[in-house]
Amino acid sequence: MDSKSNNFGKIIQSPIISCSRRTDIPAFLMDWVFDKIQVGYVDVVNPFNRKQVSRISLKNKDVRCWVWWSKNFENWITMYEKHPQVFKSYKGHYFQFTINSPSELEQNLKISLEKRFSQLDCLIKEFGSNAISFRFDPIIIYKRKDEKRISSNLDKFEYIIESISALGLKEMIFSFATIYSKVNNRMQKRGYIPVDPPLNKKKEILNSLLEICNKYDMQMEACCQPDLIDNKGIKQAHCIDANKIERLIGEKIQKSKDTGQRKGCGCFKSKDIGGYSGIFRCKHNCSYCYASPAKK
Repeated sequence: MDSKSNNFGKIIQSPIISCSRRTDIPAFLMDWVFDKIQVGYVDVVNPFNRKQVSRISLKNKDVRCWVWWSKNFENWITMYEKHPQVFKSYKGHYFQFTINSPSELEQNLKISLEKRFSQLDCLIKEFGSNAISFRFDPIIIYKRKDEKRISSNLDKFEYIIESISALGLKEMIFSFATIYSKVNNRMQKRGYIPVDPPLNKKKEILNSLLEICNKYDMQMEACCQPDLIDNKGIKQAHCIDANKIERLIGEKIQKSKDTGQRKGCGCFKSKDIGGYSGIFRCKHNCSYCYASPAKK
């Protein structure tokens, strides 16, 4: 994409860089993103219009905070330990850490829960609990084609909540999986039938999860699912929260709501530097993935 550099005018500056909603860059592409940091910019293809390419500044004078999204921060932590001054040249780092129950739908995610808890503890000790959001996302209900029994990825829910609460985090972002047609097709090909429960059933499930979260003083926050927000204690999630980032970095930033996200999204505007194709196809290869996982 850098070959198109002669087509660019002004470099786009954003105080918040999202890395990335679209794929797990911290798990698989830390060499790539570190190279882009050294160059000082990255060219990002619009996933809905491949002819539109934006050049995004990654210079520390322009970027106030990175928001890192991952299920496995091992490679991120290794890169940080190798080049601490590069990362510390930015005012802030914020982490969206997804930890679900181990599942047959995530067969390529081979790292144990305990090792992920250790990574989480490492990030908390280095950056503080106010720099991390824990995500149990998505909640996925399904059944195998050869069985009538309904399955889910909730079997380790209480163990995960208890363990993460003990590390000092008291908020959990969640959503139920959105069963897009490509998600349904992929799961069917792999021998699974996704189940999208009606709203009353979702609330029934959430009532049992709320009991567990209340037991461990864990606040539940719904991502892009406003119908699940209620007076029982479930709040609106703000995954990229400019107000929280301002407190984290100790200064004001230009901020506005991100109108480019799904309806019900509570995020503030950022620039996402990931993609769905080519090197960005996620090697986790989760069966319920809404993006474009690598081929199995």
